[in-house]
Amino acid sequence: MESTEYKSLPAYEKLQQIQELNFCRTERHNAAVYLNALRRNDRAIIEEYESFGDSPRQLLMNKREYEKHLLFGFTKKEFNEYGWLERPDFLEREEIPFPHRDGWAVSNYITLGRGLNGKWTYGMRYSYSTGGYGYGLNVWGKIFDSRKDCLTAALSEMMTGLNNDSSKTDKYAISVLKQAKSLFDEVTGRKAVQLTLSFF
Repeated sequence: MESTEYKSLPAYEKLQQIQELNFCRTERHNAAVYLNALRRNDRAIIEEYESFGDSPRQLLMNKREYEKHLLFGFTKKEFNEYGWLERPDFLEREEIPFPHRDGWAVSNYITLGRGLNGKWTYGMRYSYSTGGYGYGLNVWGKIFDSRKDCLTAALSEMMTGLNNDSSKTDKYAISVLKQAKSLFDEVTGRKAVQLTLSFF
């Protein structure tokens, strides 16, 4: 069914289409709000939800993502050519690389970003000899009040992941772990900062 047709359907047909969808636990709240609005003919809530898409699945997914945007102060609603909500651009975006070998492309890094309201989050990628792990910077990440707290948590997650997933003899993982630990100690103040003293 064409999406523009969905919005003009009577409430009972919309209800029928939504009830045919399978929702994960985190989607159920938004689905319940929209279903209740359809049952009560609450035009304000129906119009708000239906401004997010042209099908039940799309409007509920976009609405839920937009709520995550708001946690970082992003209020703009822009959709791509397929009707999906565009990702916001984080401010002060910063990529911190952890090269595991000179001359090779860096495949280990942490990306930090700040929302419009000053909240921070991160994405990361790390690899080792037999695998890897990663996810990009996005509104679904953990939320922090400062860059320092954000970076500390990211480094901790990277070190824990590499410790748990890689071999104790994996020289590439060991190299990245050393760099991450050094930066962690520096950021948290656990490493003595070298001072230059001048005598006169």
